[in-house]
Amino acid sequence: MSDSSFLEQVSRCADKIGCNDMMRAIMAKVWHEFEQSIAANSSYPLRLRDLDVPLLAGFVEARSKRCVDVELLLLEITCIRIVLLESGFLHNQLSELSVRVKRHRLANDEKGKYRFAKKLCI
Repeated sequence: MSDSSFLEQVSRCADKIGCNDMMRAIMAKVWHEFEQSIAANSSYPLRLRDLDVPLLAGFVEARSKRCVDVELLLLEITCIRIVLLESGFLHNQLSELSVRVKRHRLANDEKGKYRFAKKLCI
């Protein structure tokens, strides 16, 4: 397994979890970008379960600083977390993989329904 790429391992996790096509696409994109971000470091681990959570937390923080779509960022973080959970990490190990979000109330829609928008707290 140590010669498998991250994307192959992520794909196997997605199969076990039973992810739909949308989540698979988000998983593939975010893990591919993470793999590219650490590719310059030749000593990065080849297995998901050997990844360093602070390294991933730095990746999440960098993504949050460039964020233009809060909902998509939250889905990406969810994808990272569920893959790591499936790979053997514990919930308490992943507490660093999060962002703070604040909901802002918008004007009611035409039917009078409440609406909210999410904004990152940086």
